[in-house]
Order: sequence, then C-alpha cells, then structure tokens
Amino acid sequence: MIPSVGFCCPSLEGTWSSSIEKFETFNKRWANIDNKAWSFMVQTQGQEVITFKSNEQMIIATPALELKMGDRKIKRPSKEERINIDVLGCTDKSIVLKYERNGKVKISQFHFENDDTFWEYMGVAGRSGNSHIREYYTKTR
Repeated sequence: MIPSVGFCCPSLEGTWSSSIEKFETFNKRWANIDNKAWSFMVQTQGQEVITFKSNEQMIIATPALELKMGDRKIKRPSKEERINIDVLGCTDKSIVLKYERNGKVKISQFHFENDDTFWEYMGVAGRSGNSHIREYYTKTR
C-alpha cells in the first residue's frame, strides 16, 4: 500500500514564488490581524522563493529587504537556506512535510488549489487566537 501513496501526492518539484497578490486577496477578507501586523506582512510577502529538489530538500531564498516600522527602517539581509524535508503524508490536494528550520522541528501542510498554486497557514499552533493568515505560492518553473 505505501508505494501507491506517492502516486496521489501533489508534485512539489520545481520553483515556487510567494504571491503577494494572492496573499492580499485572501487575507484582506479573512485574516484577523491589526494594522501594524498587516503593514509588516505586506512588506515581507511576495519575496520568498522555494525550490524543491524531489521530495528530499527545499532551498528557500529571500532577497534583502528594507522594512519600514513606523519611523524606523530595518534592513534584513538576503538569505538562502538548504533544508532537508520528509514527506509525512499526502492526499491528492495536500502534502505534509517535516523539517528543521532555525533550530526547530516544524510540520507544514501545503494545500493545493491546482498544480500551480498552494497555500499554507502562517503562524504557530498553540498561540492565542486564530489569525487565519495564508501564504500563497505559485509555480514559476
């Protein structure tokens, strides 16, 4: 049975870009966040690019950013992370990954709208409230 499970998994192979347009469209309507958080998020979304190498590794590239926080400007340097991933399971519309990032083990579920678009909830389980924020990625190659 287990070998056949892989045939129903969506394909992550390739390069995916964070979509500011899809982020704004969904989250303007549904997210439960204050104006300060929104201001920060629209500066950081739409920047990240993830390249998946089979189902074993993802490379996350983030360009240098200058963020405005009130009257202050904060510079964040560019960053590239190579992260080993394990596929824990999937359906034909979602895939669950386990990986270590920034010294912490994480589990993420990607929900596929189609072959070229997936989203995941942002945030951390166990925190108070439910901000209901999604980050969207679209396939670029």
